[in-house]
Amino acid sequence: MRQDWGVFLVSVLVALSAVVPVAVGQPVETTWTLSWRQTDTTLSLMNGDQMVWQHVHDRKVGKPFMRFGLLDGTELTRPWPYAKGYPKNDHPWHRALWWSWKTIDGVNYWEQHQEGTDPVDVQIEAAVDFSAKIILTIHYHQPNQLPVVKETRTISISSPDANGGYQIDWAATFSSVTGNAVKFGQNSYGGLALRFSADCCGDSESNRPAWVFRDDQGRENRTNNQQAHWVAYSGQTPNGKTACVTVFDHPDNSGHPAFWQLRNQYPYLNPSLTCKEAYELKADKSLRLRYRIAVQDGEPNWAKMEESWKAYANGKQRP
Repeated sequence: MRQDWGVFLVSVLVALSAVVPVAVGQPVETTWTLSWRQTDTTLSLMNGDQMVWQHVHDRKVGKPFMRFGLLDGTELTRPWPYAKGYPKNDHPWHRALWWSWKTIDGVNYWEQHQEGTDPVDVQIEAAVDFSAKIILTIHYHQPNQLPVVKETRTISISSPDANGGYQIDWAATFSSVTGNAVKFGQNSYGGLALRFSADCCGDSESNRPAWVFRDDQGRENRTNNQQAHWVAYSGQTPNGKTACVTVFDHPDNSGHPAFWQLRNQYPYLNPSLTCKEAYELKADKSLRLRYRIAVQDGEPNWAKMEESWKAYANGKQRP
């Protein structure tokens, strides 16, 4: 597996650290000490000894995935693998933020063939401003067989802003490698998927309510099987903070605006390309899909959320 360190070499543990100055009006305790931590199969952004986000690309476990949270170490995704006794331990194939087709030419890649979503190459650029780019080549194949689909995936993670928010831009291009057309089967769910922390389900003992899904039309918890430009998930963390994660569907994506799948009982969000019909990838064509995941520490500003989507649609790094 090849790795490209970009503008500097990253050591196995901590590449470098920097104290990020506080913004005007912020309390002193919000000073961040950011650093990179890297192994052969992971890249993590750390704030002190707290993980902000981590990308995992291990061929032994197959499907690459990304855990993420706030700069104070609050994890917003369900870890994978999760510890014994973790609440909401259903659907063990759900991997934080990940990609999985439901079926390719009738073969199940969602629950099965975890190692058949195979990250055969990874290039990593970890920058001094704590932004990063991860470029993967992924082959889709049944066990011990040749690949049928090739994916080139680029994940660009911005550096944290003054309020601790950051963006994950996800771009993927798929092509057939068999010389024949390939069919991604119709299914309500599949594609880019997000499994959130069990803490998002709230806590009755402390009167902490469950998080709420909201879309560009103002619908709350009602976007399942509906189309939307974006869907946000927001609520209170166990330490009393409010946070928000928004997934934006790019207007150039096939089938835009996306049909969405969401679940409150096991917090899950998914813009599904194949929700209503199968997608046939021609032998001589490619399929490109793009999404943005915005992580916000604080109350969401609903009036500006559509502006943020338009900024993304117009190619801006930040709104």
